[in-house]
Amino acid sequence: MSNGLDEFIGFEKYADQEIAKLSLWKLPIRSLLSWIYLSADSQYIGLCFFRSRKPNDEVGTAMLTRLSYVTPYFRACNRQIGQHVDDALGAVDSNFEHDIAQMLGYAHFCEIMPLVRRGFFSVESKPGIFHLDHPDEGFRQYEERDILMSEIVLAHDLVPPPYPIDSCERMVKALPNIHGGELITVLGDGFVHYLKNVFEIPLLDDKAFKASFGFDRAEFTRVRAALMSYADFCLCMADAAERRSVRVVTSPKQEMLQREVREWAAPLLKRNHVLGVSASVAGVDRDTVERICSVFTLDLDRLDSTGGGENFFPPFLRLDDSLLFSPYAIKRMMPERNLLYSLLRTDQRKFDEALSHHLEPALLSDAAETLSRLPGVEIRRNIQWKFGEIDLMVLHAKSKSALQIQAKAAIPPQGARMIAQIENRTEEAVKQIKRFLQLGETQRDAVFSQAFGFDLTGISWTSGVLARSCLGTEKAWKSIEEFVPLNPILLKKAVNRMLAKVDFSLDDLARVVDGLLDDLKSAAVIDWKQKSFSVFGAEIMLPLLDLNYAVIAEFRNSAMDTASL
Repeated sequence: MSNGLDEFIGFEKYADQEIAKLSLWKLPIRSLLSWIYLSADSQYIGLCFFRSRKPNDEVGTAMLTRLSYVTPYFRACNRQIGQHVDDALGAVDSNFEHDIAQMLGYAHFCEIMPLVRRGFFSVESKPGIFHLDHPDEGFRQYEERDILMSEIVLAHDLVPPPYPIDSCERMVKALPNIHGGELITVLGDGFVHYLKNVFEIPLLDDKAFKASFGFDRAEFTRVRAALMSYADFCLCMADAAERRSVRVVTSPKQEMLQREVREWAAPLLKRNHVLGVSASVAGVDRDTVERICSVFTLDLDRLDSTGGGENFFPPFLRLDDSLLFSPYAIKRMMPERNLLYSLLRTDQRKFDEALSHHLEPALLSDAAETLSRLPGVEIRRNIQWKFGEIDLMVLHAKSKSALQIQAKAAIPPQGARMIAQIENRTEEAVKQIKRFLQLGETQRDAVFSQAFGFDLTGISWTSGVLARSCLGTEKAWKSIEEFVPLNPILLKKAVNRMLAKVDFSLDDLARVVDGLLDDLKSAAVIDWKQKSFSVFGAEIMLPLLDLNYAVIAEFRNSAMDTASL
């Protein structure tokens, strides 16, 4: 190990000691989380009451997700909730902002430290400064491709949600009373939006989903849509209160409305209300709503059985009979994959026995459906041969071309440990592909003939590694240089492109995918920027990739449009 790495690991031990000493952990948990939720809200909207700063969704989301690294310390906080949000915020002392900065810095440090240990970054140490960088330019180039592959499969809205500001202004004016009929109308419109417009490729088939979680996918998506609609309602109420606060002239009224902004941006609401309204809007029975919400709820009395961790911070915190939450966390922390992460953390045995073996078949089914859109192709799955198995084999007899695919990494990675597992699985797929390609032509033709039931000689082969999201770091990408990197969105986009040709061959796939990744990289990658953060007296500098997320969204959406060429 280099001296820089040795010193960084030594600093890790120091930081682990210092984080436990922060006075934050003596505060009410509502005080701590409300401050963070309001800070994240200011990042999303560009500073409440002033809007004088450019919104930064990425920073807001990072603040929320990185809380997953410090969640164990929450159990030391007391459970007092105060009379209202300003009462809770009044509990903070003069050291609070300093300690918050240390906590958020430590959470960021926890996120990158496993990557440093795995050689993802080199470390140069100077007095008070750790400078992290990628080992070489080649590593950085592969990292760009891997990040883009990961980004294009993330769940997202296809179009912006409704913005019922007029209704919310009426409801703010009527506070503390809210007209139930108008509330249900507002939530119903948002529910329909999220039910129709949340893009997400299923990780499991419907039968496996129900067996794994105890509720079916339709129930989950309906409850999620209702909760996301409720989150938008809270944000719109905050916006409406802010608008009214600007127009009033009396100081007491303005202060009351400004407090309402904070109450709706970091809500503490009765659990029965949130779950009951969500059940009504979703048309799902209350017991099912309870089961679904429990996956996304922190309970300080049962933190060890909470499914959050490594960038999955459950959006709800239970405090007695109430729920404290960030509306933005609801909108960003409830993709299907977090159900899997929660089960993996809380019941690994069930994950291994009841769920894990369904993941690759679901990934292959999606790939087979996509490839079947190519005219004249035949598809076979799970082809057994003497020294292994080919997960998916595709034939285009007209061009005498064939494609073999090995599917690995059927759950998107979250955190350094899962990236390491994905790299291992990618290398395993490469070994399987090479084992088949090392056969003589006659032997490969024999395997093919047995799979499809007829003889065809002189076949040209293309080979691909299919992952749910991405493949890993430079080590994984170098291992597949001869083969085609694929995930569901990249494959759909490639098939769209191939359909534009009158005559195509499966040999085209490698060229098409390579071109798509190059085009996406050229349009979406803005630059690597050196950014820094501080924690416990040290400044840590590292490269972060600046992306054009609108370009990525356009790529993703066009891949899902089967008419797009």
